[in-house]
Amino acid sequence: MALRLVRSGDVGIERTAQREDTEAYPFGETPLVVTFAARDDLGELAAGDRLPLAATPEISQDDAYLVMPNRAREHLATAFARGQSGRLAQWFSEAWVVRAEVDGGRAPRLWIGAAWRASVLLAGRAGRVVSMGGLGDPMRVINRLPFIESLARGGLLDASGTEAILSRGSYVGVSRLGMPELGLGPDTVEPTFIWTEREGQATRVRVALAGAEDDAPIALLSPLTLVA
Repeated sequence: MALRLVRSGDVGIERTAQREDTEAYPFGETPLVVTFAARDDLGELAAGDRLPLAATPEISQDDAYLVMPNRAREHLATAFARGQSGRLAQWFSEAWVVRAEVDGGRAPRLWIGAAWRASVLLAGRAGRVVSMGGLGDPMRVINRLPFIESLARGGLLDASGTEAILSRGSYVGVSRLGMPELGLGPDTVEPTFIWTEREGQATRVRVALAGAEDDAPIALLSPLTLVA
């Protein structure tokens, strides 16, 4: 990723009040760098805020970050792997997506330019609609979408993950292990995780997560809706 750090005295980003109700959301198909606040109470975030972080995150070339409460820091990937939908629902109800720049000094912070509640985005966006019953291989189509390829090497889904998603009303867990087509097993390629909910004949992908093994997770919010 491109390195873009700002010093504490730099302005660097606009300071006018910008919130999800006044500005179109620009990160619909942008992988978000996940970062963790230094506190659990995120309350209200707005342009101009300087949010203390638990650690300096990877730097997003798009200035796009998903800010999670501090208590999720050591448990995010575990909650996905264990199917702990209740914990995830609570954390994402408190989370924010922000356009921000990183001050990576001794006390890392985000300089926030605009903020959107993650819960609003999860509830109000359908993402890219993909037919699972059309011609061709829908799993291959999904894995080759540019924003999915940007999220994770090897894509989002394998056969087992696809079956788990489509056979249940809701699913939280692993969506791809390894890259069998390249002879790469689970021990050589990081897994991807997914949280889905069925709504009528459609299954909405609420969250897709990758990169958890090296403590630098990346996420997509509401990227896809799968229809029969």
